[in-house]
Amino acid sequence: MAALPEFVCPTLASADRALVDGQDMRRRAYLGMSAIGDACSRALWYQFRWAWTVRFDATTLKRFEDGHRSEDLAVARLKRLPGLTVHETNEAGGQWGFKDFGGHFSGHMDGVCLGLVQAPQTWHVLEIKASEKWQDLDKARRKVGEKSALAEWNPVYYAQAVLYMDYAGIDRHWLVCVSPGGRRWTAVRTNADPAFARVLKAKAESIIFSDHAPSRIGGPDSFACRFCDLARLCHEGARAERSCRTCMDAGVAHDGYWFCVRYGHELSRTDQEAGCADHRYLPDLVAGEQVDVEHGRIIYRMADGSQWVDDGPYKYAPGDVIDRHVCRSCGSISWTVTEGKGPHAAGLRCTGCNASGGWLPKSEVAA
Repeated sequence: MAALPEFVCPTLASADRALVDGQDMRRRAYLGMSAIGDACSRALWYQFRWAWTVRFDATTLKRFEDGHRSEDLAVARLKRLPGLTVHETNEAGGQWGFKDFGGHFSGHMDGVCLGLVQAPQTWHVLEIKASEKWQDLDKARRKVGEKSALAEWNPVYYAQAVLYMDYAGIDRHWLVCVSPGGRRWTAVRTNADPAFARVLKAKAESIIFSDHAPSRIGGPDSFACRFCDLARLCHEGARAERSCRTCMDAGVAHDGYWFCVRYGHELSRTDQEAGCADHRYLPDLVAGEQVDVEHGRIIYRMADGSQWVDDGPYKYAPGDVIDRHVCRSCGSISWTVTEGKGPHAAGLRCTGCNASGGWLPKSEVAA
């Protein structure tokens, strides 16, 4: 018997498309403390350099929203406990945040708390996470003990905790993990680790101020790389997106700004996103060997023996079809260039499912 077709409600499908089309495509300007614990420094370097746009499908976006709402619900419930003080904002009324290396490295913690039943006199950095794997945190506690459970369960969250304690000057961390929807929860306390904090800061510094991509952590078929959003760029030779951050003439200042080495001026965020006609890729973003330079044209020998010349951005016009990032809705890499809107010179729309693909930099759009 043939399988029955899966029912798809056209209204809900349209709502999902609207969610995908409306997602925030603004790229983070800094390297996040919430991500620095990732085992792959190369992926972090790509992200900091805006080398590749990752778009999320509707299911993932709904998971993010569920997580944020579940975290808010957890905080509200904690505040009902007499004797437990929870501060979600600092004395100025803003979010707790930390910056280093001129602001190129930044993070924002959920809050601080005092009055835990098990440690009533000790201030703790407070972090709330929503996860379907919340029970695994309890398993980690049983395996290695409470103070080591967070590192065992999630190294990225542990690195975030270590940095927030270090920058806040607080030597205890309390992570509350709730199930999506907030019906179940658990928590662990973690001690400060100043030595590991120094390691993480050094890692961040090396990523931020290097023009070279860190080494890959595996091959294209390795578990770490097979499902990575950056696999096409890292392993398959896909071309990075053009912006000032992927250009060999861009510099990262320790004072917190970007500047153009070629023209000698500071680069605003708008400048960085737009790029210019003189953009030339950082060599580590090209899947080939640089063999020559002719009148500003950078010549590469590619892995298959062919030659590719980087002579600046190609100019696209509405109606052109180009290959870019993977559409998270349908898996296509083919996008139609569309008319721009507002400050954006042109947009992208998936040829497979018509989902929005963000915007093209002005340097790649025909006048």
